[in-house]
Formats: sequence, C-alpha cells, structure tokens
Amino acid sequence: MIKINLLAEKKPVKTKAPTLKIEGLGGTQNLLLAGILALGFIVAGTWWFLRASDIRSWKGKIVAADKELVRLQEVRQKADLFKKQKELLEQKINLITELKKKQSVPVHILDQVSKNLPDFLWLEKMTANANQISISGRATTYNAVSNFYDNLLASGFFSNVVLGKTAEVPEGVSFSLSCKFSAPAPKEPAQPAEQGPQG
Repeated sequence: MIKINLLAEKKPVKTKAPTLKIEGLGGTQNLLLAGILALGFIVAGTWWFLRASDIRSWKGKIVAADKELVRLQEVRQKADLFKKQKELLEQKINLITELKKKQSVPVHILDQVSKNLPDFLWLEKMTANANQISISGRATTYNAVSNFYDNLLASGFFSNVVLGKTAEVPEGVSFSLSCKFSAPAPKEPAQPAEQGPQG
C-alpha cells in the first residue's frame, strides 16, 4: 500500500543564541576588572617586596654571622695561645719547684760538712750522687783527718763513713772518704717525769 504524506515538511528555523545585554553596566564591568587586576598587582608587589626584604635581612644576618665567626676564631686562637703559655709557665714553675726541692739537700749537705770540718783540714773535691758523698782533701796532720772522720760520725747526719786512701804529701796528709747523708729523724718531745705520790 502506498502512503502519501500530505503535510508539508517543516524546515528548521535558524535561531540566534540569546544574548544577555544589560544596559549601563559595560563601564562598571571594565572598572571592576581593572580593580581586580590592580589588586592582584598590589598583592603580588607587596609579596615580592616582603620576600626581597626578607632576603636582604637574611643576607645581612649572614654577613654579620661571618664577621662574628672570624672574630670568634681570632678569640679562640688567642685563647689557645694563652693556654699554651699557661702550660709552659706551669711546667717552668714545676721545674723550679723541683729544683728547689733538690737544691735544699745539697745545701744542707754542704752546711753539715762545713760545720764538721776541723782546724788544719781543707777539702779539694766533693761529689754527691743522690745521698752518697765522696770527699777528698788535705790536712796538716793525721789527727785532723781522724777528727774529721769522728765529727762526721757524731753529727747524726752522716752514716756509713768509710775512710779511703790516706797518704803523706809535702803539705801534710792527703785523704779520701765516702759516706751517706741521711737527715736524722725528728726527735720526739721529752715527756715530763711522773711525780710520785706526795706524802
């Protein structure tokens, strides 16, 4: 069967897109857009200025810290120098103290030997190694040598007194002896005698 369409075909109608046109707002939109852009530039400029200021501030702090570091290094070098000088002075002081301690013994030995020298006797040589002493000298008689020997023994400062070679010489007698110097122990104070009962 044949169908016939008696209605005419409708052609599509072309329509324009609707446009919203607001009267009187064109200048305001432009002003608003310009204001937003200006505000954005102000914000960006302010941010950039603050960051640049921070960078300058940190650079200044770094320069100051570098200067302080150099100053502290100089102070540390001076402190190290003073420390070395102090250690050197302490070593010298310790050495002087040690020498004074060691010096007191020879001085004491010489003092005691001179106190025990009899008349008509003189010393030619005396050596001391630690507390061991060797003496050589001359006298006018054998009695002077014997007196010197006895004086050293009786002094309490010399022990192990050994008379060495004794010989006659044109001036009298030459002799040698050895002994050991030992300072006597301190004496204990005498205790008072107890008194008996009184009657």
